[in-house]
Amino acid sequence: MPEETALEDRCALDPVLIARLLAEAGWAGPDPVILATTTSTNAEAAQLAVAGAAEGTCVAADHQTAGRGRLGRPWFGPAHAGLWMSVIVRAEDQPATRLGWLPLATGLAVVDAIRSLESIPVELKWPNDLMARSAACGGGGGLAKIGGILAERQADGSVVVGIGINVALGSHELPVIGASSLHLEGGPTDREALLVAILLRLRDRLRQWRASDPVLAEDYRLACASLGRQVEVLLPGEHKVNGVAAGIDGDGHLVVDTDGNSVTVTAGDVIHATI
Repeated sequence: MPEETALEDRCALDPVLIARLLAEAGWAGPDPVILATTTSTNAEAAQLAVAGAAEGTCVAADHQTAGRGRLGRPWFGPAHAGLWMSVIVRAEDQPATRLGWLPLATGLAVVDAIRSLESIPVELKWPNDLMARSAACGGGGGLAKIGGILAERQADGSVVVGIGINVALGSHELPVIGASSLHLEGGPTDREALLVAILLRLRDRLRQWRASDPVLAEDYRLACASLGRQVEVLLPGEHKVNGVAAGIDGDGHLVVDTDGNSVTVTAGDVIHATI
């Protein structure tokens, strides 16, 4: 589909269609809250979580005016071009050591959803950046960011997982160098179907997460493009770690082999060396 045609076809999310697709799939959770515009779907979902909303409650918006990524970075996109959604996870009964896996499980669920709709080479950069193996990036298979996850714990112990995906952005609308969109990579651009698929796959991955199912960790490692690569990790406080991303530990942390030593990274920005 020509890029101009795809951009002309963008329209608002259809809550009636979303509810029908979820019912057909046997969804037992609440219907998503669909907003035309909001400052942040995470902020909207946080208010619902503290008010006692059930797990699986989802807030999605056609446009965000103050969306956020990790470390408070702004996350934005033109109206009707992305999927900006946040889901409430009732994690009050989970030990703190398990929470590190929650954003990883969410990222994996999004990969599952995209792959279920259309098989494109989408992977994860630790911890939960959504990456497309783009023919346009790096001249033949480089990784381009198409989305990310932001998990925020609330005062009541629940967690809001925010998901932002560049769905139908054109090349002139990409927010940063090295970004892409599902449209540009030949992936699914039906936002209603994508939202439904994400909710269903997240439900399944949360079951594994709660059960400490080893399949979750195995599947994450298979989907993680960082493992086995030379990486530079930018740590809080402007420190850096350089080495090979060797593994993911039991708490979801990245293990980097550097100069014969293993360094465990609990938080940081990973930069993949060019290969």
